[in-house]
Amino acid sequence: MRLYITGGTGLVGSNIIRLARARGDIEVIAAQYGPEPEWVVDYALDRLDMADTAAVRASIRRYKPDVVIHCAAVLDHVWMNENRAAAWRATVDGNLAFARACAELGARYVFVSSDWVFDGQEPLVDEDSPPCPVLFYGFMKAVCERDIMGVAGLSYGIGRLAGIYGINYSNPSLLRKANDLGFDLGNYVIDRLSRGLIAEIWIGPKVNDVAHPTLASDGAEMLLRLAEHDENGIFHCWGGQAVSRLQFAYHFADTFEVDRTLIVPVPTDPAVLDRYRHIRIPFRIVTSNERTCRALGKRTYNVLDGLRDFKAQWDAFHALSPNPSPKVSASK
Repeated sequence: MRLYITGGTGLVGSNIIRLARARGDIEVIAAQYGPEPEWVVDYALDRLDMADTAAVRASIRRYKPDVVIHCAAVLDHVWMNENRAAAWRATVDGNLAFARACAELGARYVFVSSDWVFDGQEPLVDEDSPPCPVLFYGFMKAVCERDIMGVAGLSYGIGRLAGIYGINYSNPSLLRKANDLGFDLGNYVIDRLSRGLIAEIWIGPKVNDVAHPTLASDGAEMLLRLAEHDENGIFHCWGGQAVSRLQFAYHFADTFEVDRTLIVPVPTDPAVLDRYRHIRIPFRIVTSNERTCRALGKRTYNVLDGLRDFKAQWDAFHALSPNPSPKVSASK
């Protein structure tokens, strides 16, 4: 299988590439916009601006992949809110260009979406629940999903993810470790705990307080399975258990055998609230992914199992490279 992936230097994309390379029967082409991988790689890299729809189509036609997994995304919500036209070109227009190019070529298209297509007001949502986004990012993701469904002749899977944490196997230095309003706080927590520092957990106002944390390698495996699946539709590829921000942080401390007193619940930083004053955040998103797990033949991790696997990956990664020295060398 020839796999074309965007966002390969990101958290999810790097884990997909790692799994694909370990299998040995998948040829990888990674579209690249930012920095090159920090390690020597044995797959092709293709510089690509997703906002350039002609370049997107040309790249897909040049490499003729069997599957495209589109992981790349703009994640700065303040920037997106202030630069909506540019964010739309990169997100919505870019997605449609990929979808149409895949349909022309007969390639399967897997688009990575988000739980933030929901508003967090329903007690439980599943794959059939109608989207109801409350912020521009979620709105764009919902539009992308609908656009994909409207491309004639396209084989597609929309894989939604939530609360990603894990190891970036391509660019560790790009890993986001800052506290934020979203549920992607796992890497912030372990960065603080691993250095014996206090991890402040914002408990409100204006936070995504309950969600389904997803170990990047677990979500990556679900997306790779979706790439080889033949059913069209929406799939919930996130972790199988919802948890609050604070309880998730406590589970981190317990799994890594760190003193729980390093986890400190505090009100949301007023400076961050001011930056996000015009942006709404879904408060509580609890979902079901039973149908997805049955379709893809794998159950996603509950919270504790995901953290145990993450600890094993953390120990192995840092044992091999406790002080990584980046070296860039990539095939073109």
